Amino acid sequence: MEKQIRTLSEWLEGKTGQTLKIEKKEDGDTDIVHFDLREIGERSQDNPVDDYLERALLLRGTGNIVNGDGEAVPLPGDTYEIVLNELQLGDGGEDSLALRNDRAEYVISVG
Repeated sequence: MEKQIRTLSEWLEGKTGQTLKIEKKEDGDTDIVHFDLREIGERSQDNPVDDYLERALLLRGTGNIVNGDGEAVPLPGDTYEIVLNELQLGDGGEDSLALRNDRAEYVISVG
Protein backbone atom coordinates (compact mmCIF):
# COMPACT_ATOMS: atom_id res chain seq x y z
CA MET A 1 0.00 0.00 0.00
CA GLU A 2 2.91 2.38 0.66
CA LYS A 3 3.85 2.18 -3.02
CA GLN A 4 0.31 3.19 -4.02
CA ILE A 5 0.37 6.12 -1.56
CA ARG A 6 3.73 7.25 -2.94
CA THR A 7 2.45 6.96 -6.53
CA LEU A 8 -0.66 9.01 -5.70
CA SER A 9 1.41 11.63 -3.85
CA GLU A 10 3.82 11.97 -6.75
CA TRP A 11 0.97 12.23 -9.27
CA LEU A 12 -0.67 14.98 -7.20
CA GLU A 13 2.66 16.80 -6.67
CA GLY A 14 2.93 17.02 -10.44
CA LYS A 15 -0.45 18.79 -10.53
CA THR A 16 0.47 21.55 -8.04
CA GLY A 17 -0.64 24.92 -9.38
CA GLN A 18 -3.38 23.38 -11.52
CA THR A 19 -7.13 23.01 -11.11
CA LEU A 20 -8.33 19.49 -10.37
CA LYS A 21 -11.80 18.08 -10.90
CA ILE A 22 -12.45 15.55 -8.14
CA GLU A 23 -15.46 13.26 -8.58
CA LYS A 24 -16.19 11.33 -5.40
CA LYS A 25 -18.79 8.54 -5.25
CA GLU A 26 -19.84 7.57 -1.74
CA ASP A 27 -23.01 5.91 -0.45
CA GLY A 28 -24.84 6.38 -3.76
CA ASP A 29 -24.02 10.11 -3.98
CA THR A 30 -21.58 11.79 -6.33
CA ASP A 31 -19.81 15.00 -5.33
CA ILE A 32 -17.93 17.09 -7.88
CA VAL A 33 -15.26 19.43 -6.57
CA HIS A 34 -13.12 21.84 -8.56
CA PHE A 35 -9.95 22.43 -6.55
CA ASP A 36 -6.99 24.75 -7.20
CA LEU A 37 -4.14 22.66 -5.78
CA ARG A 38 -1.49 24.70 -3.98
CA GLU A 39 0.35 21.92 -2.13
CA ILE A 40 -0.12 18.49 -0.63
CA GLY A 41 0.71 17.10 2.77
CA GLU A 42 -0.06 14.02 4.79
CA ARG A 43 -1.69 13.43 8.14
CA SER A 44 -0.61 10.33 9.97
CA GLN A 45 -3.13 8.32 11.97
CA ASP A 46 -2.68 9.56 15.52
CA ASN A 47 -4.69 6.87 17.24
CA PRO A 48 -4.94 3.45 15.56
CA VAL A 49 -7.94 2.52 17.74
CA ASP A 50 -9.99 5.64 16.96
CA ASP A 51 -10.42 6.13 13.21
CA TYR A 52 -11.70 9.69 13.64
CA LEU A 53 -8.38 11.08 12.41
CA GLU A 54 -7.38 8.53 9.81
CA ARG A 55 -4.22 8.71 7.75
CA ALA A 56 -4.95 10.98 4.80
CA LEU A 57 -3.43 13.03 2.01
CA LEU A 58 -4.23 16.69 2.56
CA LEU A 59 -4.73 18.71 -0.59
CA ARG A 60 -4.33 22.39 0.23
CA GLY A 61 -5.76 25.16 -1.91
CA THR A 62 -9.17 26.58 -2.71
CA GLY A 63 -12.17 25.11 -4.39
CA ASN A 64 -15.87 24.73 -4.77
CA ILE A 65 -18.38 21.93 -4.82
CA VAL A 66 -21.30 21.65 -7.21
CA ASN A 67 -24.50 21.40 -5.15
CA GLY A 68 -27.72 19.59 -6.02
CA ASP A 69 -28.98 22.64 -7.93
CA GLY A 70 -25.85 22.68 -10.11
CA GLU A 71 -24.45 25.77 -8.39
CA ALA A 72 -20.78 26.08 -7.39
CA VAL A 73 -20.49 26.65 -3.63
CA PRO A 74 -17.12 27.43 -1.99
CA LEU A 75 -15.61 24.65 0.12
CA PRO A 76 -15.73 25.46 3.84
CA GLY A 77 -11.95 25.27 4.25
CA ASP A 78 -8.70 25.25 2.35
CA THR A 79 -8.06 21.50 2.65
CA TYR A 80 -9.49 18.50 0.81
CA GLU A 81 -8.77 15.10 2.40
CA ILE A 82 -8.32 11.74 0.73
CA VAL A 83 -8.31 8.98 3.36
CA LEU A 84 -5.60 6.40 2.68
CA ASN A 85 -7.18 3.34 4.35
CA GLU A 86 -7.24 0.43 1.89
CA LEU A 87 -6.09 2.69 -0.96
CA GLN A 88 -6.21 1.14 -4.42
CA LEU A 89 -5.21 2.97 -7.58
CA GLY A 90 -7.12 2.25 -10.76
CA ASP A 91 -6.80 3.43 -14.32
CA GLY A 92 -4.81 6.55 -14.82
CA GLY A 93 -2.58 8.62 -17.00
CA GLU A 94 -1.07 12.06 -17.19
CA ASP A 95 -4.38 13.94 -16.87
CA SER A 96 -6.62 11.54 -14.93
CA LEU A 97 -6.41 9.00 -12.12
CA ALA A 98 -9.01 6.69 -10.57
CA LEU A 99 -8.69 5.46 -6.99
CA ARG A 100 -10.72 4.01 -4.17
CA ASN A 101 -10.40 3.67 -0.43
CA ASP A 102 -12.52 1.99 2.21
CA ARG A 103 -15.14 4.75 1.94
CA ALA A 104 -15.40 6.05 -1.62
CA GLU A 105 -14.34 5.93 -5.25
CA TYR A 106 -12.65 8.92 -6.88
CA VAL A 107 -11.73 10.11 -10.34
CA ILE A 108 -9.30 13.01 -10.26
CA SER A 109 -8.62 14.87 -13.48
CA VAL A 110 -6.91 18.05 -14.56
CA GLY A 111 -9.24 20.85 -15.56
